[in-house]
Amino acid sequence: MRAALFLPWLMGLALAQGVDCSSVPPSLIPTLSARPTPSVSVSPGGLAAPGSFAVQADARAYVASATLSVRGEQRWGDYGPQVLASWGGSPTATANFGPLAASANGTYTFTLSAQVCYRLNGAVVGEELSAQARVPVFIPWTTADLPWFLWKEAEAANYIKGLANDVTGGQPMFVEGLVTGLAEPVRAVLRDYLVKGYLNQGNFPPACAGWCYAIAPVQLRLYAVQGVGELFQQGWASLGLYGGQKDSRSYELGTKGVAGVLVVRGYRHDYILLSARGDFSDATQVIEMPKGASELFRKALSLSALQQNAREVRP
Repeated sequence: MRAALFLPWLMGLALAQGVDCSSVPPSLIPTLSARPTPSVSVSPGGLAAPGSFAVQADARAYVASATLSVRGEQRWGDYGPQVLASWGGSPTATANFGPLAASANGTYTFTLSAQVCYRLNGAVVGEELSAQARVPVFIPWTTADLPWFLWKEAEAANYIKGLANDVTGGQPMFVEGLVTGLAEPVRAVLRDYLVKGYLNQGNFPPACAGWCYAIAPVQLRLYAVQGVGELFQQGWASLGLYGGQKDSRSYELGTKGVAGVLVVRGYRHDYILLSARGDFSDATQVIEMPKGASELFRKALSLSALQQNAREVRP
């Protein structure tokens, strides 16, 4: 019973030792009925078009010192952390982050870290508090440089790190498409590199001389009216000391009314690529989504293609 009576006092003593509030004028230290709960609010709650975020942090107590920072998990790498604001005195602070375009797509985490002082049950308490908010940025973008985009995704997803044949992305990159055909630049990058795997030194197109790293094959399912020759690849790919399992199939359809759609399961995101001409010889609309979000669409695309009596193209 006695231990239970002393427990709140001991907890308060431990908290008070975290932050020194002795130099703060007593009149500035608020009296609270409960331990403060800090917060970070972000508006809007996500971006689907170019724009900026308005961020507000509230420590709910006197702030001896505080920072508001942001870090991002982007398409192929990480952003930050970057400090947006540093302050003391006021419990709140605001900041803007942006403007952001499609090149900044990813998920962003805003973090409040604050040393605060407040009065609880008659005792001055000083402690460190933190709060976070996460928001997505998936802005559609258009690119005519589709071969480079596919190659870069494969670099991120299928980079082999060691002799055990492990890959950075945890699973192979997967591309499934329903097209009228493929423009030569796109077909070439699939045929010459992605479905076979390749050795590289960070160049595009890939080039290797001396010591190189390996990129495991991309898995492909392509349904097309024509132009899918040489894209069938099965078996083991030997890439220097490394390797990878080739699993790419091509199909021809008996219809001409086929849309230009490619579904890409990439490193951190999924993508739906759209071509008005159907063969990706035009500018490509790229819709970027969280990882796994395209799976239902991919299954529907595959079912639609197979119902058109698709014929597998083999060497």
